[in-house]
Amino acid sequence: MVLINKRFEKYSKIVCDRVDVEEGEIIGAKLLQELSNSKDGIGLAAPQIGIIKQVCVINVKTPIVFVNPVIVEKSEETFVFPESCLSYPEKRVKTNRHVEISIEADNYEGQLYFSADSKDIQDAFECVCVQHEIDHLNGITMFDREFKLKPYVASTKYGRNELVQIISADKKVNKKIKWKKAQPLISTGEWEIRTVTAA
Repeated sequence: MVLINKRFEKYSKIVCDRVDVEEGEIIGAKLLQELSNSKDGIGLAAPQIGIIKQVCVINVKTPIVFVNPVIVEKSEETFVFPESCLSYPEKRVKTNRHVEISIEADNYEGQLYFSADSKDIQDAFECVCVQHEIDHLNGITMFDREFKLKPYVASTKYGRNELVQIISADKKVNKKIKWKKAQPLISTGEWEIRTVTAA
């Protein structure tokens, strides 16, 4: 691949320039060719190969070229998805992405709709990939979208070895465990503290 990580670092935070459709389609064809040389890639943006233009491609279910793409609608609902990037080999990040998006691009009439709200995992890959590649065109990387759990802050202070009772979010399972072991469970949002039990 032409892709060189050090070169991309130089462009990774730059907002790319708009391009006319004809030139954009030529760049798109080059991007698809580069992508075909990658065994793992499902998307590529022009700045990843040193072209600072608003063009990106995806190839999840079918190859799609976007020229000057813009996300015009996005769902409030988001989901967490593990992402990787050809520009950062060996790196993986859990990101927060919109479940549904609508795109406008100069090389398409009307809007293109992508949704991760289906039983087909390929739909989720496609929806995430479109958001990932459009981010590249706007100086945003997957690290900027990283999902981070907010630490749980207890309203009451507990000793590390103090016994607490926790209950699952569905209210079906109770556990009595030490506070130090309860903290990571509560942080996931799947458990909550119920009562404090004297040690």
